[in-house]
Formats: sequence, structure tokens, C-alpha cells
Amino acid sequence: MNGNSGQPYGKGGALQRITVGLVLLMALAVAQPGVAGPFEEGLTAYDQGQFDTAFRLWLALAEQGHAAAQFNVAVMYEKGSGIAQDPAEAARWYLAAAKQGDAEAQYKVGMLYEMGTGVTADLVEARKWYAALIATPLKDEVSLAAKQRARERLAAIAPATQEVIPYDGGRFVIASSQEGQCLIALQGVINGDAKWTFDDVITRSAKLGCDRPWVMLESPGGLLSDGFSLGRELRTQGFRTITRYDCASACASVFLGGVERVLAGSRARIGLHQAALVNGNTRTCDTETDRSMRDFRRYLAFVIPSTSTQVMDVIRQTSCNAIEWTSGQRALDLGIATSLHSKDVDIFGPAAARR
Repeated sequence: MNGNSGQPYGKGGALQRITVGLVLLMALAVAQPGVAGPFEEGLTAYDQGQFDTAFRLWLALAEQGHAAAQFNVAVMYEKGSGIAQDPAEAARWYLAAAKQGDAEAQYKVGMLYEMGTGVTADLVEARKWYAALIATPLKDEVSLAAKQRARERLAAIAPATQEVIPYDGGRFVIASSQEGQCLIALQGVINGDAKWTFDDVITRSAKLGCDRPWVMLESPGGLLSDGFSLGRELRTQGFRTITRYDCASACASVFLGGVERVLAGSRARIGLHQAALVNGNTRTCDTETDRSMRDFRRYLAFVIPSTSTQVMDVIRQTSCNAIEWTSGQRALDLGIATSLHSKDVDIFGPAAARR
């Protein structure tokens, strides 16, 4: 049924909600064939214009934790359907449904915090709820549409401060909120200039009041020795690392420097291989006794001491001309990552999956 019709969704079906104005209402209310419960009775009452009856039935269910009823009560408070409009009560019930993982409720809560409707405007909370929605594994049509709207809203909410610091081969981008939360994106190759420029990044992020910033790695890799140096700096300064897709070679070394290390989304993975000696067009894999491999062993012992031997075994068994990818539970078991976020979700969405 048309989402702008203001009428109940398919009575007797699995997805049943009222729709009002531009608000698309979706629920997981599963009805027994031929059996009408209080939620379905509320739909019938609403369809007949008996808003007070619908509200009474849904409010009782909402107070018992019924997510679909909570959402519908919120809509009635927001629109004033048979009751006085009350933005604060609407926000309270939207939030109750959102905390139960309801996709449309999460999007609505994000909007309320963004606009300051029924709640105090708070862009941090708005971003949190949009991000929570995007990260859900729900893949039904309604949820996917809500996720896309959430992505658009996130893109429209600019950070309080954003600063770009270029270096030879790429750039650092510091995005900080007014609350002191920061993300530093490393976008480009890992080389000596990136390593030296990072000192400036630390200074500037501190001036912005950043609190334990995250470093998001968007790098094709680079020089292994510079990756070690940058990774040690991250660990010493207490930075946390995160990646959303491929991060291999020197990028993997930098990732391992984080005091917390997050693989975000289904595309995130860390690539390992032997070190290589490059002389012009000649590329030779280091042996166990070569300096680069010894440096690799010492570095792993510094950043992941409890699993360094296992990770070193993976590296030794992988040619410098190949990559051994690790992700998911294996990355956790090897100590490469400390946590996985939205591991089964393509956080870029279908259209954004191409890089």
C-alpha cells in the first residue's frame, strides 16, 4: 500500500503498521491466520477512524515492550491522531522502539536528535542512531530504504571541524566533533613523509581537543619500515585503528599499532606476506635471516606479544608476491583485530561498493 496513504499496512499480513504523511511505518507484527489480537484490533480501529480505541490498544502493548505498538503510539503522539500532539512523548516511544532494533524507529530517532524535535538537538546522538541503523543486518526492502536515507543524512551532517594535512603520496584528514570525538583518516601510501607528517597530525588533533582518536586506514600499503615506525607511534600515543576494506603489507603494520583494532563491515580484511627487497625492477623475498624479517618479528612481539609467533608463521609461509588475507574470527584469534563491527553488513551499500 502507498506509504503516504495514511492507512494501515496489509491487515492479516506479517508487516502491519499505520502510515502517516511522509513517515513509512514498518513492523514485525506476525498475526495468527484468522486470529485477531490487540495489535490487529488496533489496526482495524485506526482504519475505521476510531483513533482513541487504536491508541488505547497500542499503548497497552507498548508499555509491555511491543516494538510495533511503541512505534505506532509514537506516530499518534507526533501527528496528534485522536490525541493531543506531544513531541516529547513521541520521541520517548520512538526511542523505545529504536532500542529494540527497529530500523524505521532508529532513523526517526536520528532525525529527532538532528532537528531537536521532542529532544534537545544533539548531532552526536543523531550520528550514533544513523550509524546504528546502517550497521544492522536487516535486509528487507523497508530497512534497506531506511539505511539509504540514514547514509544520506550522515553525509549531510558535517563534522564540527575538518582539516586536511597533505603529504607526499597522500593526505591525513582530521574530522572532529564539538564533543572532542575524532577520526583521523590516512588516505594514501605509507612512506617516510607520511611518518614525519603524522607528528604534525598529532599536534593539530590535540589542539582540536581530540580524545583518544581513531585512525581510519585507507591505504594501498607502502614501505614496511615506515609502517613499523608509524605503528609504533600509534601504540605509544594510544591511538586506535579501524579499516573498512583491504589493508595489507605496510598498511597492516600500521593497523597492528592500534591499542584497539577494529574491522568494520563485511569488506574489512588485513593482508600479510613476507617482506621483500626491491632493487629496481627486481623483487626478492626476504629469508628468515634477513633484516626486514627480523624487524618484522620484533615489531609483532611489540604490538601483539601473545600471538606474534602465530602471525609470524603466517607471514613466513606467504610469499612476498602473494597476500594471505585474514578477517572475521580468524583475525580475532590471531590477535590482529580486537573487535569486529557489523561483520556481516556491507556498510557501503550496493551503490557505494565500487572503489
